[in-house]
Amino acid sequence: MNEARKKNTGAAREEATAIVVPEWRRLLFDHARSVYADGTEAREQKAATQELQQLLGPMADEAMRIVEAFAHGARAADGLTGAGQTVPPEFETRLSIILNGLAPEAETHRSGEGEQSAVIQQELWQLLYKVRESAELSYAREIDLVELDRRILFLLRSQGPLVPADISGSVGVDKAQVSRSVKRLLELKMVERDQIRAPVSLTRKGTTLADRLLRLAELRNRELTFDIGDEELALFFAVIEKLLHRAVMLYEQERALNQNDVKSLNPFVADPDYEPNSESPIVIERSRILAPLMTLSAYFSRSGALTFKRLTSLSNFESWVLNEIALDAPIDWNTLVSRLDRDHSQAGRTVTALIERELVKRSGKPGRRHGLFSPTEEGQRLIEIIQEASRQRSAFLMAPLSVPEREKFFATFEKVRRNAVVQLERERTFDELGHGAP
Repeated sequence: MNEARKKNTGAAREEATAIVVPEWRRLLFDHARSVYADGTEAREQKAATQELQQLLGPMADEAMRIVEAFAHGARAADGLTGAGQTVPPEFETRLSIILNGLAPEAETHRSGEGEQSAVIQQELWQLLYKVRESAELSYAREIDLVELDRRILFLLRSQGPLVPADISGSVGVDKAQVSRSVKRLLELKMVERDQIRAPVSLTRKGTTLADRLLRLAELRNRELTFDIGDEELALFFAVIEKLLHRAVMLYEQERALNQNDVKSLNPFVADPDYEPNSESPIVIERSRILAPLMTLSAYFSRSGALTFKRLTSLSNFESWVLNEIALDAPIDWNTLVSRLDRDHSQAGRTVTALIERELVKRSGKPGRRHGLFSPTEEGQRLIEIIQEASRQRSAFLMAPLSVPEREKFFATFEKVRRNAVVQLERERTFDELGHGAP
């Protein structure tokens, strides 16, 4: 698999140097122009559609729907009727932004990496990073609150007053983070409590804001669950409950292993009678599809941070960066940043730290953005530990699921991920063009 990825990456670099437009992108551009120019009278190009199916596989239909919806929306916004309209440059500029969002998914399919991943943590990271970025752009139009503050407002609105320990268990973050968030909300007079350990409840101001934000959250949730029926959604939540139970078990076992300084890669034991040690039950929020995924990711990431620190002395993100560098070594800077879905500064700090620890080496022209990055011999040794630990952790997490449950879960997860890509690119488009809410 690594050799195949290396060959594909080399070919992609040659394409970029020659400024060759990928065929899937050209076909979608042509289709969108045709729809904008002729509206409902646009002719279906069957040969192009078939070629797109070969290039993009299952995501071809989604990609077609995305560009068609954008083109019809642009026509309506420009007040166009009839066929034979001229396609303005600004239409192509906005379309390029949308296709940039589809590019990582398209190139993943083309390089043969579309199989279900046994390592779910990175899939969750990628999805949640996209959703969080689009959420920050969207909610910022209402009020400037950090994500955890919003989640606590939503939780209190749906569940009623809760003590901080219950909040911590339900959102999957430690009590210190919850305490800081509650303090901020108290200062804003969004929440109130009688004493420090008393239940936290919404004030009238907090209730009003929560209701306003929940209306926006409902719109975003409908976008993320597009093409997912009620029965499919119920099965998805049922699987998440099983995974969350397992993730908490993994986290509590990892905490015990860290206290005893255990170096084994796979010391985890599945206890059929296990119940979480936490005194606070975990509440599954079923009104929004992302809430339980965020909680699952939080617990799995927290145990992962303990695992990688115990085995390699690296943080979660450092482990991920090192692994991505190894998969396509030597990897160029722009490709690495794109894979990580992080900004240049955060990625730069992490890569610099790995170079200083002699786990990564850089070659090529001067300047970070012109270089190529590869793991050192010691870096490669740690990567093998990281990859094996990741496989063992994911196998432990997914073990309770039957084959049909896994297949259905990943199929729904893929729909959510594609919807998240579209949602993010729309928010980026409005932000870049200086528009308000759509």
